[in-house]
Amino acid sequence: MKILKKTTLFISLALLSCKNDWKRDSVNNAHIDSAFSESLTVNPEHQSAINISDSIKRFVVDDYPVTFEMIKKQNVDNYSSYSKTSGKTKSIDKVWFSNNTLKQTLIFELYTDGHRLVTYHFNNNDIPLDVIERIELHNFDGKLANKQQELIDFKGFLSQSALIDRKYFITNKGLKLGDHKYKALEIYGPPDKKTVHNGVEKLDWHFVGDFVYDGKVNLKGRPLAKDNYGHQAYLFFKKEKLIGQILHNDIP
Repeated sequence: MKILKKTTLFISLALLSCKNDWKRDSVNNAHIDSAFSESLTVNPEHQSAINISDSIKRFVVDDYPVTFEMIKKQNVDNYSSYSKTSGKTKSIDKVWFSNNTLKQTLIFELYTDGHRLVTYHFNNNDIPLDVIERIELHNFDGKLANKQQELIDFKGFLSQSALIDRKYFITNKGLKLGDHKYKALEIYGPPDKKTVHNGVEKLDWHFVGDFVYDGKVNLKGRPLAKDNYGHQAYLFFKKEKLIGQILHNDIP
């Protein structure tokens, strides 16, 4: 009889312990579920920006079909500077390509990991002055060369350009030098700015990148630059025909 009582008491205590453990686990699980739920909660303001961003059209920025392998082959000094020298001027972090039949040049200014920071395209015999002034060239002491020195030494870089097939001088969107202005307008839409100097018309477009859009900036109906931190296109025309362009991709 005593053994039976002891056994009953032991079982009761065991059941009570299990019950208390279950309560503690339930409370702990409730805290975990609550914390997990809070971690999934998105700030309403941020969620609103995401929703707005998702509803905006994207614009795939234009580029040239020149491959990274083609660019990398020009790094003959085994450094990332892609250094070239003409007269008293040095070109660094830029890769130069030309085609003798077209008499055109493509320049890719590079950033980390081959990012195409700026791309320049122009006719060798009719280079818009704004293009030359935009390209940053240096003295041997590392300082920026003045514009007069750039103009004197610029042609020397053209003669050092790597020769490539003419197919690489047509953009992914099908734009090439000599195309009529209406084709550019079909691709980009109305420009953000227009200037005319010495018979050359310059049209500017500015696109906010979808990587940085916060839902607050007024896009003025323009789409976001897809997979981009910000993109600007500057196209130059003479007598309604494209004679050069600059494409710029922002960095974080």
